[in-house]
Amino acid sequence: MSSVERMRELVEISQIVTGSDNFYEIKDLIITKMLNVVHPTKACVNLFYGNDYNYAHLVCSSMLDYIPKLFPKNEKYGSKIDFSVYPKYIHEVVEKKEVVIVENIFEDERALGEEELAVNEGYIGRAVFPFVINGKTVGFMSCYLKSGEKLSDEDIDFISQVSSLMTLSISITEKNDGIKKLIKKLRNSIKNINKASRQLYSTKDMFYYLKKMASVLLETTDSEYSIINIYNTNTQGAIVGQKISVAEPDYAMNDLNMLMPEIIKSTETYSHKKELKVDFKRIKNIENYVYYKFIINTETELIVLCAGNKEYSTDDRNTITAISNQIALSMQSYEYLAKQEMHKDIDNDLSILKSQQKLLINGSNLATFSSKELFYYNDPAKVVGGDFFHANDVENRLVFIISDVMGHGIVSNYIVAMMKGAFDILSRYAKSPEEILIKMNNHLFSEFDKIGVYATSIVGFYDRTKREMVISNAGHYMPIMIDSDDKIVKIKNSVRGIPIGIDEDSTYSSMRFDVNDIKEICFFTDGILEMKNKDENEFGIEGLERFLLDNIENDKKDILSNLKNTIDSFVFNEEKRDDILVVFVK
Repeated sequence: MSSVERMRELVEISQIVTGSDNFYEIKDLIITKMLNVVHPTKACVNLFYGNDYNYAHLVCSSMLDYIPKLFPKNEKYGSKIDFSVYPKYIHEVVEKKEVVIVENIFEDERALGEEELAVNEGYIGRAVFPFVINGKTVGFMSCYLKSGEKLSDEDIDFISQVSSLMTLSISITEKNDGIKKLIKKLRNSIKNINKASRQLYSTKDMFYYLKKMASVLLETTDSEYSIINIYNTNTQGAIVGQKISVAEPDYAMNDLNMLMPEIIKSTETYSHKKELKVDFKRIKNIENYVYYKFIINTETELIVLCAGNKEYSTDDRNTITAISNQIALSMQSYEYLAKQEMHKDIDNDLSILKSQQKLLINGSNLATFSSKELFYYNDPAKVVGGDFFHANDVENRLVFIISDVMGHGIVSNYIVAMMKGAFDILSRYAKSPEEILIKMNNHLFSEFDKIGVYATSIVGFYDRTKREMVISNAGHYMPIMIDSDDKIVKIKNSVRGIPIGIDEDSTYSSMRFDVNDIKEICFFTDGILEMKNKDENEFGIEGLERFLLDNIENDKKDILSNLKNTIDSFVFNEEKRDDILVVFVK
């Protein structure tokens, strides 16, 4: 199978994992999709429960024939098997946390005793991939190889990535119980949060709203004191002034604000602190505090802090994070409503959100791409979309990003705002596109993970002096390039990394292009490719390439008009259409 097919399956598996909080509901589907693009025809999954390595539970065996009969299901999720009966190389996988591949069961002494099982199940080799969470092996996946089957390096890399995603799904499932407890803990505060939100929209009193949220923080985390601060920031992300400060109780405000200089300087998004050295004047009983910093947009930063004499737990931190997200979303909605007051011709909230989407794809700086003209076509599927393009002038280069956030509506718009804010900051000091992607992924991963979304992206540097473009890819489609002879340029050795929000430790690489002989470059999201006609045929890469070549001599106005007409005439069911964003460098 090609690398494109593998990446397509990997993205689909990623979507399945991020869309579910139950590994057991999706495990068989993940295995099936994995086996669609690699040589093994069979695979299974074993898990250890409660740090008990005496038994390996066979929780996924639907691809097998003989083994399920030998070890019939005797528990909720599968068969409970004595781990001592497994061959030596399986124990190596668990103990060393490394992939082990046995090409021939009958020749490898580590597989002694497995011969009869291999004959009955019909395999000759076995590749075993560990699931490791917090330094512990919690299970493993076995891929069975028939005679003549062999795993290539690309196969092993692909299966390892699937294994990582399955590990993520297992981790999500394990955390689910903790999340349920957290939800139960928050339940008593939901009424107050809803009441505060309704009051904000009806009275437009931000101070009252934040006071209620500060009270919710106290109640939910069992704290003595809480403070919510909203700061103005400059284009570099540095705090330049305080917009509003609210504390509960009121008299604690000045003392709690004495903690802020250290927090503002900190590079940590959230942290626990002990052994406070600040000489408070009015407040007592503080042994610890926990804070959370949240970039609402490029002009605003939120800091939420709780303090008391307790030891703050992970649940407390998650609670503060969740409430901070609620505050940020409410503030964004509040600002949208404020804009509605200023623009009487806007009919409803959705129109405001659509205007906000256009602001996120800011075209004011797009015409600075050296001697080439840069313009775009954007049409969200559900009024507010998750596709965006943004660019910044930095010294002698243009730094740009094109991204596709999973989903539609307010959530995707919220994620777009976060990504754009992070990009604006990173683009000013990062030395390479891959550095921006790595730091953006590290910075946003926890938020993406909590909300259950991810985003494909391309970040690029365009050097105006050298007329050279460098790009780094996070699971996105590569651009289409057309040379001076009006021919499609095939991009060799392209590398598509993991989308942002899938793996906290994702790494990325860069590709360099000389664009002196390039007549047109087209960046795009998958909406243009996946739109379908009445026969359920997709527009596809071929359709987009054909459109670009047919319009290569046209100007901006005609290209945008022709693209709209092409989309309108091609799409059969408008309800099923995805966001469409196409960026032209011509």
